[in-house]
Amino acid sequence: MGCALYYVGSNFGWANLGVWYGIPYLWVNHWLVAITYLQHTDPSLPHYTPEVWNFTRGAAATIDRDFGFVGRHIFHGIIETHVLHHYVSTIPFYNADEASEAIKKVMGSHYRSEAHTGWTGFFKALWRSSRACQWVEPTAGAKGESEGVLFFRNTNGIGVPPAKISQ
Repeated sequence: MGCALYYVGSNFGWANLGVWYGIPYLWVNHWLVAITYLQHTDPSLPHYTPEVWNFTRGAAATIDRDFGFVGRHIFHGIIETHVLHHYVSTIPFYNADEASEAIKKVMGSHYRSEAHTGWTGFFKALWRSSRACQWVEPTAGAKGESEGVLFFRNTNGIGVPPAKISQ
């Protein structure tokens, strides 16, 4: 790939390479990282050490977000039905809404969602998560298997301590 980019830059100009390859590359990757970060990062989501992690816990440690028209129609709802994707990734996008409703009933209080907030809610969640979710650590006083359940912490005192999260 590097040779191809060098060839294009040398023959068509480095500015053209930057405009037609560099900027779109950064734009697409910016969105991929932002969306993936928000699907797996929220102050209410636990993380697990290898000793207590299992498939079900890992799949439940995700959150459905809303990205308005763009998420629903351009990304085919993967942002809005991401929890389902972690459980059954083979369900086609046109059945994901119906399957998500079914999985909500099974997961009960373990299902997390910030749906119906629109694209502005997506940016608010990005701001809130980047401020509240800086590292993970176990809850003070946890014993036994609970020592392997980690929650986000931060230096600015934002967020809800795990003991106070309502289910």
